[in-house]
Amino acid sequence: MCEFVKWVGALVLLIVLLPWPVAADELPLFYKGLRPLGMGGAFTAVADDENAMFYNPAGLNQIEGFGGAEVLDPFIEVSKNTLDFIKDLQDVSDANTDAEQTALAADLLDEWLGEHLHLRAGVFPNLTFHNFGIGVLGQAVVDFEVHNPLGSNTLEARGGYDIALVASGAYAFTVRENPLRIGATAKIIQRQLSDQTYTTRQLVEQDGFDPTDDLQTGNGFGLDLGAIYSLPVLLEPSFGVSIQNIADTKLGDAGKLEQQLNLGAVIHPPVGFGKLLVAVDIVDATHQLGKDSDLARRLHAGIEYRLPVVLAIRAGLYQGYPSYGLTADFWFLKLVAAAYTEEIGAYAGQQPDRRYAAQLSLGF
Repeated sequence: MCEFVKWVGALVLLIVLLPWPVAADELPLFYKGLRPLGMGGAFTAVADDENAMFYNPAGLNQIEGFGGAEVLDPFIEVSKNTLDFIKDLQDVSDANTDAEQTALAADLLDEWLGEHLHLRAGVFPNLTFHNFGIGVLGQAVVDFEVHNPLGSNTLEARGGYDIALVASGAYAFTVRENPLRIGATAKIIQRQLSDQTYTTRQLVEQDGFDPTDDLQTGNGFGLDLGAIYSLPVLLEPSFGVSIQNIADTKLGDAGKLEQQLNLGAVIHPPVGFGKLLVAVDIVDATHQLGKDSDLARRLHAGIEYRLPVVLAIRAGLYQGYPSYGLTADFWFLKLVAAAYTEEIGAYAGQQPDRRYAAQLSLGF
């Protein structure tokens, strides 16, 4: 196998662990769960499973008794562009000489000029029950883009990994005879990240492409707060708010997680069979993340229909693009899948990046 494919493969393998997007203009959310992604990312007022620890810890109060334990739950997320790019690498691997490899690598970068490649993977073993959740998150992400700044193509590779201990608690009060749930999440985070640019020659030389060069390392403590207020009236509406990374979560040389305010609402239309919910969120309502203030990039909406046993299906709008998802839950074995589109441009509709994600969980 040629050295170009070998070292691209090495970088892909590096990613089997992070959670913040490192793309230039992708909103830097700390963690995106697959169930929320399938329903358009609208989860602030839903928050009734382990994802509540990241979206709104107040939702842990909605778990009755023992919520569950996921012992091993690897997930992977890959963009459509990345899948296509891997196929094109086969032509480079078939080259017989170094000169041919270099030429094919240059042609490949020409073909992918301006395109974005994305890969995310990780695990989140966790334990949840009424009013409490704890877990250890390990995830990695790498994003690639090909640019031509001075008439010569280069590959920008940005990414890294996070390891975080996450613990959440919740409690409920009665306000005007209706439940007001509150919750908090504490996060201890270790992060390493890298941002490098490679020329065509570096990509085909064994010593020229090392994704571990210049890793920036940092540690920090973060705090999230959330609340959910529910009304026992028609459609059973709930309204949620969460403040994540209060006063920013500083991670030393590895940067910081900026504070964000999320708002959400959910209703539960009655159905004769199973359960249905419809939710809407505004993520980063005060525009603290990214370099823009585009509302459409921050708007999320979705539905979930849960059958009495095994299956749940989802659909939504994620930053204006359709999303889909499903869960097949066999108690000790659970499969979750989602497809969504991330906006990596300056406004919704500018530069969509279609992504597919899957997770297999073993637990009880």
